[in-house]
Amino acid sequence: MAIRVRTQLSLLQGYADIMEGLSPELKKQILQVMAQKTRELGSALQPFVEQTPAARPALGDYRRVRDRTRHLMTEYRLLLERLHARVSEAHEHVSGAGETPS
Repeated sequence: MAIRVRTQLSLLQGYADIMEGLSPELKKQILQVMAQKTRELGSALQPFVEQTPAARPALGDYRRVRDRTRHLMTEYRLLLERLHARVSEAHEHVSGAGETPS
């Protein structure tokens, strides 16, 4: 198996190397061969590719994460508004401290 994978990868690399400077028609033919070799490589590796439904999150998980993200963004906006207000108050306090009372 390892020899077959290594051979396919070497072939693909070799095809990629010889493509430089070729005409568009020859590049097209080489790319078609590369596509076939890639399919063969994919078929050889298919038994090792995880095909479980766990590879994709459940819709409920996605919705929970989306709701949590919305909640966190709302919290963030509120906290940011408070921060801006406090910074403004601090600026006013600092700029007001240097003035002399009349």
